[in-house]
Amino acid sequence: MERQVWEALKNGDVNADANLLSDDFLGVYEAGISSKEDHLEQLRNGPVVSSYEIGSAQLIQLGPEIVSLTYSATAIFLKNETQDTQNLFYITSIWARRLNKWVNIFSQDTRGNVQS
Repeated sequence: MERQVWEALKNGDVNADANLLSDDFLGVYEAGISSKEDHLEQLRNGPVVSSYEIGSAQLIQLGPEIVSLTYSATAIFLKNETQDTQNLFYITSIWARRLNKWVNIFSQDTRGNVQS
């Protein structure tokens, strides 16, 4: 599921991203707090990452139909001051099964330091 979000960012696929996020999605990023619409807005002009790699992950079941996924990811962004630079993040996403579909309801990204 999480890889599908990254693929939407890589492909600039607003519809895929919209289908993966709950309507009440909340994201916490360096730039501040983000809604689903804010998350989708970044894709309105196309892809935002050229490549990504998901590192080791830990899954915690929070309830019968809700899980927390924490992992590391490296990505190269296309449209900001870190363009063409590898970025490291530690990410926690909470996914809930709603109406027989898993959706991302929360995501927190913390920037890490890329080791050279």
